[in-house]
Amino acid sequence: PQQRLLLTHAWKAIEDAGYASKSLSGTKTGVFIGTGNTGYGSLLANADAEIEGSSAANTSPSVGPNRVSYTLNLHGPSEPIDTACSSSLVAIHHAVSSIEEGTCDMALAGGINTIVLPDVYISFDKAGALSKEGRCKTFSD
Repeated sequence: PQQRLLLTHAWKAIEDAGYASKSLSGTKTGVFIGTGNTGYGSLLANADAEIEGSSAANTSPSVGPNRVSYTLNLHGPSEPIDTACSSSLVAIHHAVSSIEEGTCDMALAGGINTIVLPDVYISFDKAGALSKEGRCKTFSD
């Protein structure tokens, strides 16, 4: 589900920026996405779902940005970024740096996070790492 959402929102972001997605085909456009493990692979394993040839790639968070690059035929860098809570911000930083260095001419940057299983977030909550109000407080004390 996470890769499908990423493709959908990448396409929408390109359209919202005023580009036709096909107009970017073959360009030196980078894809930098903050991503992480969703637990979907564990969910499938616990459901005794049949393992298929694409199962590993379809559940690996590192494949998402590459799938966007492949689907849209983008020829710039394609990087999954996992730095926990700062992944999206670090992805944007990598995109800007890549443009400044000339590694790509433009970039698609952002983040994707689907919560399929609550286990990790239950642990974070018990550790006091989540806001009691359920809202992100990025720059709070």
